[in-house]
Amino acid sequence: MMGPSHLSEAGYRILPRVYDRWQRSYGKDYSETILPRLLSSLRKYRIAGTTMVDVACGTGSLAILMAREGWHATGVDASEGMIACAAAKSEGTKLPLSFLRQDMRELRLEAPVHLATSFFDSLNHLLDEAELLETFRRVFLSLLPEAWFVFDTSNKRCFSTLWTMAETITTDEFIMTLENSYDPKSRLGKSVVTLEDLPAGGPAASPNAMVRRETETVLERCYGTGEIWGMLEKAGFVVRECDEFNFTSNPGVGNIKTWWVAQKRR
Repeated sequence: MMGPSHLSEAGYRILPRVYDRWQRSYGKDYSETILPRLLSSLRKYRIAGTTMVDVACGTGSLAILMAREGWHATGVDASEGMIACAAAKSEGTKLPLSFLRQDMRELRLEAPVHLATSFFDSLNHLLDEAELLETFRRVFLSLLPEAWFVFDTSNKRCFSTLWTMAETITTDEFIMTLENSYDPKSRLGKSVVTLEDLPAGGPAASPNAMVRRETETVLERCYGTGEIWGMLEKAGFVVRECDEFNFTSNPGVGNIKTWWVAQKRR
């Protein structure tokens, strides 16, 4: 593990406690939303194999879904809390799964795999090109010859729209406020996340109960398509697909994500 990093500073200290519940507040978590697109890419490019790694796996949702599809999945994440949640979710499932606490810039597997994935703009958490290139190189080394890397990134449209507004998510268990901002000059997005745990039954049931309130800051960087493409090639990949898409149910937000499919060069 590296010392204090952008990843540890960029949240996921308090978010693991509510991450899955936060995702469910939207009706479906991102892994469930993205799975059909991933499976479609596997069919389109005839990506076969049995082993995969999900880089920055969070609470392990995608790794679990892929294990149910027959893949031997390893999830890695720098957050101790995320890995603990992933291990707890997979306990007793008897699925071919393992979870490791690793910084993606130091990714190291015991054996190379057929497929690497990384979703929900995880790679945008890397705040400079050197870190992103090093991660691409680590993924390259973790793959078998001519194996595949499928991932997404948040693009300029995402940062210039969604990262310029505040949002409050209220559930029976917590209130989460995200105060977002984006600096186009530095291309850095910042989200100040405030989490308030509500007493059982909500405030009305225990009006005098102490409310646990915590705050942390999440930072992400917007990378251009040409930057990512160039770094993938420098790391040894051939880009097979680069496609902007909208994963939400709101067509008005436009294509706020970029879908990448890259193959390890011989």
